[in-house]
Amino acid sequence: MTFIQIWQINFAMYGNSLPRLIRTYATGVGLTHRTVSTYMAGSGDFCDRLERGCDVTTRRADRVAQKLSDNWPTDLPWPLDIPRPDPAPDSPAALAAAETVIPPEDAA
Repeated sequence: MTFIQIWQINFAMYGNSLPRLIRTYATGVGLTHRTVSTYMAGSGDFCDRLERGCDVTTRRADRVAQKLSDNWPTDLPWPLDIPRPDPAPDSPAALAAAETVIPPEDAA
């Protein structure tokens, strides 16, 4: 696989999905996309740069996607067409989801 092919796959996976996730999260929690970009990627213009076609390393994209998943509000649906990384066990999203789980009734 050539560098260009790898870049095209990387952009297809992250170039459209991450800005959408950042903007969805921002709207859902009442923040600007620049604020969420700063919290999740360490740069307020991260989302804007991706939307302009700038590149992102796979490692950074994975890290941002993981942070979004770890902090995603339980009442905000994750876009169905974007694969979601499993939230870390001790993350706010995992802990909130665990609180909403209803234990099964006793069989006895």
